Amino acid sequence: ELLPCGHILLRRIRERIAHAQRAAAGEPPVAIPNVENVPHIYPNYLRSLCDSSPLFDVQPTEGHAYNVRLRGVESRLVDPNSPIDCYSAELWSEASEYLTRLDDESERLPSGRYACAQVLKSRDVAFLRGRSLGETCHIVQLAISHRRILGFIDGYLVPYIQSRECMKEFSAVTQQPAGDADPGEMPFATWEQLRTGLVEILANSSNPAPGMITLSNVKRLFRSQFHLVLSETVLGHSRIRDLLQD
Repeated sequence: ELLPCGHILLRRIRERIAHAQRAAAGEPPVAIPNVENVPHIYPNYLRSLCDSSPLFDVQPTEGHAYNVRLRGVESRLVDPNSPIDCYSAELWSEASEYLTRLDDESERLPSGRYACAQVLKSRDVAFLRGRSLGETCHIVQLAISHRRILGFIDGYLVPYIQSRECMKEFSAVTQQPAGDADPGEMPFATWEQLRTGLVEILANSSNPAPGMITLSNVKRLFRSQFHLVLSETVLGHSRIRDLLQD
């Protein structure tokens, strides 16, 4: 029931190949096959195959992403990006109880939504019994983005209270630099320096278009052009996007 987007299709194809390899070698089936020995598939090649086949209906989404459906076939597919929470309070209570108790490093979950859902399904946790992989991916996404049960740190999903996001929120409340903000010999930018610096950067920017800059480059440009460290938490925000919208 998982809405098949491009990167999920790539993963699922490699998983099927890995399952077939295990079967051919006489090895028992596993819930999550190791795809490391399966050759990579070029994303553009898969996209061109989907576009050229009369069997598939390809729906472009954001950027270069796309979804694929069988043409003319009605199916109930779960969009893991949907913000609609259709799950019961009982499920969320059980999910919170389980996920917030993942203290041991061996219990950390993969940071990818799909991989995380696979691991949770393989653990046969009670609150996910009877749920499809698509629903599990959706639950993981909501647990991250809406419920704040899970968060990210060091390439893993962990209880939110242990996450980098939670640490940054605390730093923002106290207006202290976050753990990754190392000013070295450079001072932190003030509100006035942020405003004047942005005006100057935008006035001289041509990438990706005149008067525009990508969000990921803002901090680097403040360091290189003004010798200032732009810390969103020092200025009272946990995310750079929120800081620039203030």
